[in-house]
Amino acid sequence: MENYKFIRKIWKRVVVLSILIPHPSSLIAGSVWAATPDLVAVSADIVEISGSVQTQKGFGWNQLLEFQEKEIPGIIRLGEFARKTALTTTLRLLETEGKAQFLANPKVITKSGTQANFVVGGEIPFPTVNNQGVGVDLKRFGIILNMLPVILSKQKETINVQLQLEVSNPDFSKPVTIQNVSVPSIITRQIQTEVELKSGETLVIGGLKRSTKNVTKTRVPFLGRIPLLGLLFTTSDILEDQSSLFLFVTVEMVK
Repeated sequence: MENYKFIRKIWKRVVVLSILIPHPSSLIAGSVWAATPDLVAVSADIVEISGSVQTQKGFGWNQLLEFQEKEIPGIIRLGEFARKTALTTTLRLLETEGKAQFLANPKVITKSGTQANFVVGGEIPFPTVNNQGVGVDLKRFGIILNMLPVILSKQKETINVQLQLEVSNPDFSKPVTIQNVSVPSIITRQIQTEVELKSGETLVIGGLKRSTKNVTKTRVPFLGRIPLLGLLFTTSDILEDQSSLFLFVTVEMVK
């Protein structure tokens, strides 16, 4: 009986606590929000500055030939040739100012430590020989940009950037013959580097040049084919196309 009275006294003093347990979905959402990764916004401008230089070397001859026939009094008429020749020689140099062309302007947001890829271009089929016979191998060309940003310090807002740029174009002027099939060669310009930037800073990379030359010769008939002397009656027109590739990369922390 005494034990019963003691238990009742304890029971009256018991405080019941109510605990609110959140729904499992809210726990999952909260854990995902707490583990949100650091994001980096990357913007790149790929610019090609091109220009052409036209040079004319040699002598430009301008010949005006006039034949006149004079009558001589009498029974017999003879044709007398009188040739009038105007000779002019010139040396010209024509230079065209360069023009800039935006090849690509990708913008992407990626997680710190995750590589961002940007590809625009196409593929050229190349015939290959294997054990099963003749196959086809696809060669990619165009613009390929790979960037890997890593946030080093949030306080200092420093970002390590690894980037690789490859720009390739088919060259139909220099074809390659494979299995009696003519395919264009591929001209590739590539650069790879690693730098540390402040958030919002822009990195500029240049120096990737490409040059093509086209030579056209004109000569005076017969005279231009005489050895050594023919050089005086030959003109060479040289058209050289030059292009330089520049890359502008801006990285910024997403807050």
